[in-house]
Amino acid sequence: MSSTTKTLTTTLLAAAASLALLTGTAGPTAGASSGTPHSSSPQPASTTAAAQPSAGSMPTALSAGCGTEQKPGNDEKTITTADGERSFRINIPRDYEIATPLPLVLGFHGNGSDGAEFQNYTGLPQLPAITVFPDGDLNDGKRSWQGAPYASGADDVAFVADLLDEVESEHCIDLNRIFATGKSNGGGMVSVLACHLRDRFSAFAPVAGAYYPQSTEGCDYSIPTPMLAIHGTGDATMHYDGGHRQGEDYPSVRDWIRPWADASDCEKETERQVGRKGEDVVRTQWTQCGAGSHSAVKPGRSAAVELYSVADGGHVWPGELVYSGGGYVTKDFSATDTIWDFFLSHPGATQGPDQK
Repeated sequence: MSSTTKTLTTTLLAAAASLALLTGTAGPTAGASSGTPHSSSPQPASTTAAAQPSAGSMPTALSAGCGTEQKPGNDEKTITTADGERSFRINIPRDYEIATPLPLVLGFHGNGSDGAEFQNYTGLPQLPAITVFPDGDLNDGKRSWQGAPYASGADDVAFVADLLDEVESEHCIDLNRIFATGKSNGGGMVSVLACHLRDRFSAFAPVAGAYYPQSTEGCDYSIPTPMLAIHGTGDATMHYDGGHRQGEDYPSVRDWIRPWADASDCEKETERQVGRKGEDVVRTQWTQCGAGSHSAVKPGRSAAVELYSVADGGHVWPGELVYSGGGYVTKDFSATDTIWDFFLSHPGATQGPDQK
C-alpha cells in the first residue's frame, strides 16, 4: 500500500469511526468499571468484542497503522534500537480488523524471566486488546529492566518508545487506550515509564513491584497519572512495608504510591474489603482527585490512584494461570481482571509518533 493510499485510507477510517461514535453504531462496548475485581478468568479475545472500552467516556483515536493488514496470532519479533537488537512478543486477537482500533497493553516480566513466560502466567493475551511482551536486556545470563541495581544499563525507556512507534505504525491502535503493567522488576519498569514516558501511556498498573530507588530516580510527579498497584502483604521478595535488597533500601508500597496520589490532588483516602470467598483483599482508593492546581494539565484524564493489598499474598501475580514464584497465590482475586477494569475506566490521550 503506497503512503498516499494509506494516508487516505486512515483518514477515511477515522471519519467512519467518528461517525459511528456520533450515531451510536460503533462496535460493541462495555460499561464503565466499578473497580470491583472479578474472580473469573478473562474470556478469549474472539468472544469478547463486547468488552471493548466504551467510546462514551473518550472517543477512539486511530494510530497510523489503521488500514494495514496484519495476521492474527502470537509471534516473536525483533526491533533494532540504539542498544542493539531487542526482542518482544506480540499477540493480535483472532477477530482483529484493520478498521477497528484496539487498546494496547504492554506487559513487563520480572528479573530472570522473559515476555513469553509473563504472558503465559498472566493470561493477558486473552484480553480484547493487542498485547505486547518485551524481553529485558540480558545481563549475566538474566533478562532485567531499567529501574533496578542489577539492570544491564540499556536505555529501556528509549527501547519502549521505539517499540511503541513501531507497533502504533503497523497496527490499528487506539491512541487513547495504551497501558503498561508488569511484575516485580517489570513493575519497577512500569514505575520508570510512569516517571519518564508517561505521555505515551494512558494508565499504569504494577504488580508485586520492585520499587528500588532507581525506579523513581528523577521522577517528576507534577502530572496526574492514573495508577493502580497490587501487592501481597506476605511478599518475602519485595516486602510490603519496604526493606533492603540488592544493596539498596526500598520503600513500602504505600510510600511508593503516595506521591502519585499527591500529584493527582487526591483529597480523600478510603479502604474497602473486596475479597471473595473469604479472601482478605483491601482496596485503598485515593478519591476526589484533580480538583486542585493539576486538574488542567491533562484534560479529560482521570487521575485515580488505587492500591490492592492481598493479605498473606506472596511475590506472585494474583489469580495467575501458572505459578510465577514465591509464596501464597490466591485464585479468588484476579490481578488481570482488576487491572483490565482499571484500564477500561481510565482512557487518556497519548502522544504517538505522528503527533510529535
